[in-house]
Amino acid sequence: MKPILSIVIPSYNTCDLTLNCIKSIYQDKGLKNIPFEIIVVDNNSHDNSVKELKKLGSKIVLIANKDNGGFGKANNQGFKISQGNYILLLNSDTIILHSAISQSLDWLCSHPESSICTAQLLNKDKSIQASGGFFPNLGNVFTWCLSLDDLPLVNKIIKPIHPHTPQFYTKDKFYLTDHCQDWVTGAFMLTRKSLLDKVKGFDENYFMYGEEVELSYRIKQATPNNQVWYLIGPQIIHLGGASATSRLDPILNEYRGVLSFFKKHKPLWQYSIVRLLLKINALIRAIIHLSPIYLQACSKI
Repeated sequence: MKPILSIVIPSYNTCDLTLNCIKSIYQDKGLKNIPFEIIVVDNNSHDNSVKELKKLGSKIVLIANKDNGGFGKANNQGFKISQGNYILLLNSDTIILHSAISQSLDWLCSHPESSICTAQLLNKDKSIQASGGFFPNLGNVFTWCLSLDDLPLVNKIIKPIHPHTPQFYTKDKFYLTDHCQDWVTGAFMLTRKSLLDKVKGFDENYFMYGEEVELSYRIKQATPNNQVWYLIGPQIIHLGGASATSRLDPILNEYRGVLSFFKKHKPLWQYSIVRLLLKINALIRAIIHLSPIYLQACSKI
């Protein structure tokens, strides 16, 4: 039977996490009556990932790459061979709680005005984790880089790239209700295959971090009346950072993701301003955290 849903999981040196993720998918009781497939794209892992994944046999479709082409490219490989009408882009370091996938699929199927939806992401301790926000612009990059978005009420005036979780001292309620936003984290992104086909998937120039913002932006341009939804009913645990090879990687790639977004989608004169702001942000963090990692990032931006 042709699957309705295709679940695409990129993996890189996350053998145990990937296996636990797949196990949690099969524990989603709502999927028992929904034809689905799981496509795992391994980016040349050096652990036992490929060997162990092959043991799953027909439970998954495995693509074993000979090199690591990055997060976006791996997802593209998966969705290009997918058969489902709906595509769930899922990180390998996630654990599906309850019936998060089937709940999200039911919701998206019944809301044709929506192009993307996501579940509520939780940390390992079940506290709420940030998941997406609003597209970068000069205003919110300025407030973010100078930490002005940490002040009360600022995020109500200028919509932030990264809204605060309820644990932050301002006690923001952004992630406590269902709502529309501009983009969602690629850890759990449910969308329609027709839309991914239309925009030709991820921009593979993004290696890791920021690619979901850029993808969401192009989907929004292609379907301006469609909506992106954050849902609090479906929940998953996202461990985060499992594929990073160093402490510098996520910091530097986050900065580069913002720069790439401005270079591709904004006027050229804004690029230099944003690059300067990001350097200032790295210096501020280096001073606050007494961390040479941010000094390295500043020199490489």
